[in-house]
Amino acid sequence: MYIGLGWDEDRETKRKHYRQFYEDELELIKEIFPKPSPFNSEKIIRGQSRGISKGGLMGMFKSQKQDDSGQVSTIQTVGFFKGIIEIESKTDRKEYSEKKEKLIQELLRYLDKLS
Repeated sequence: MYIGLGWDEDRETKRKHYRQFYEDELELIKEIFPKPSPFNSEKIIRGQSRGISKGGLMGMFKSQKQDDSGQVSTIQTVGFFKGIIEIESKTDRKEYSEKKEKLIQELLRYLDKLS
C-alpha cells in the first residue's frame, strides 16, 4: 500500500514512523487515543421544524416526520463538526506562555551543561 520511506522507530517493529494505515477514524482507535475522543462533536443539521404545511404535493409521496411538539419537521443530520474548542483568558494565556518559555530556557541550559 505504500513505499517504505522514513526511518524505523526501533529495530524490532520494522515499522516506518509515519506510514501506518488505519481503517477507522483515529479518535476511535484505542492505540492512539486510549481515552474517549478529545474532539467536541456537533451534528450539522439541515431543514425546518416550524411553519411547514402538512399537505401539498410533496407530502403525498413521502412520510411526514414530526418534531416533539407534533409539528411537521424536515430536519435531518447531514454531517458532523469535530474540533477542539479551548477557552482561556488573555492573562491565563500570557502566564502560560511565560511559564513555558522559562521551562524551555531551563531545559536548554541543562542540555548545554550536559553536552
